[in-house]
Order: sequence, then C-alpha cells, then structure tokens
Amino acid sequence: MVEQFSGLSAALSSGNFSTCFVDTTVLFSATYPLDSFNEECEKSFNNLADKQVKILTNVNVRAEFLENHRRVLIAECLIDLLEDEESGLDGILLEKLKAHRTSYRRKTKEEKSAKMDLNQIKIFRRLLSAYDSDRGNGWEIFCNKYLVGRLTPIWSAAEQIHEINFISVRSNDENEFLNSTPKWEGAVSLMGRYGLASSDAMILNMFLCSNIPVLLTADLEMAEVADKESKGSKRIFVPDSAITVTQ
Repeated sequence: MVEQFSGLSAALSSGNFSTCFVDTTVLFSATYPLDSFNEECEKSFNNLADKQVKILTNVNVRAEFLENHRRVLIAECLIDLLEDEESGLDGILLEKLKAHRTSYRRKTKEEKSAKMDLNQIKIFRRLLSAYDSDRGNGWEIFCNKYLVGRLTPIWSAAEQIHEINFISVRSNDENEFLNSTPKWEGAVSLMGRYGLASSDAMILNMFLCSNIPVLLTADLEMAEVADKESKGSKRIFVPDSAITVTQ
C-alpha cells in the first residue's frame, strides 16, 4: 500500500530503517519553492535528517534534477536578459520576451511553477541564435552570461543541504546497498509492462534491486508501480496532496 508523507514521522520513530531512496520529483520539489509539493517534500527531508537516515539516489535522478532546474533557470534568466537589454532589442525577439515576462509574473504571483516547456526554450534558442550580434551566437552569449553561473552549483548545493549519497554501479564492483546489479533488461521490462518513461524505469529498477527499504516520490504512478513490484517488501511514501483519499 502506498503511504502518505504524514505517516513518515511515525515510521521513522519505529526506527526500523536507516536508509531511504529519493527520486527526482521529491528532490526537485524540495529545492523549488514554487513546486506544488515543496512544503511537504522539505518537511520530509527534515524528518529524515532528524533521524539521521541516509538518503540515497542515482545518476539518473541527478540528470533529471538538473534538467528540471535548467528549465526553471532559463525562464528566470530570460527575464534578466530583458531587464538588462530591453532598450537595445526589437522585433519578434522583444515581443516574445515581453510575453514571457508577463506569463512568468502571472505564474509566480499565483505561486505556480514557471518551469519552461521544451518547445518554448527551442523558440528562444532559435531567436537568440539568429539575433544579429557582433559578439557571436546570441544564445551562447545568453547562456554564458546568465545561465551557467546559476546552474553549475545547484547539484552540489542540493547534495550538501540534503546530504545526498549516490549508489554507483560499476562493472565488477560490489555495492553495499544493492542485492543485485540493475540490468537494462529490468528497466525495459518496467517500461513495457507499465508504460513508464525510460528515466523513471531506470530509477525504479535501481531501487527494486537495492536493499533500501523506503522510497520517497511525488509521482503517484511511480509509487503505485514500486508498491506492486516490491510485493510489500518495501515502503513507498508520497505527499498527502498527491493522493485523493476516498472515504
């Protein structure tokens, strides 16, 4: 049975686990204030820290985490670009930037996620790349001036704040957290049987191959598959607000 975050404190008090696996949704939510699960995820990390539970994840989570923050930061950096360069911009690029600023301000005022759609990013990449500049490619100039300095330290900061530990899988190496080495075939099987995205399947496959007894996720689909596949041998927790409770 998938459990709610509100039951995590009681589970921790029982003292029957010392490790916990977290996926991208929980880690991103805890580090992005506008995410709908932010407060619940932050509280859960604090509960784990209070009980000195070792928090584990894998490289797939790191990749997804950085991608999510890239999409958030590009949205913010485009606002900074407009504020700095508005007087020197014109045409469709200026129109698009102004429209983006209006949308961004509305979302943040409503406390909604301002993470950009991939197609939106591609539009701004094309417009900035084509923009006439004697300094070179406009998109690369934008990224180097506004994005790289903000994106680069994000993962290290998350590692330090939440004391994240990696489960690494190297050929011929044993890992104390793994019962068996995750195989690509296992991930493909999860994709085929449940329709999971490849990244989610690789993350879940790692957890299922581990001896880690607890998973925290804000993805109800992931939670339900993890619960079914673990056959009651592991505990799966999601934010209370992710579950619609039927009385």
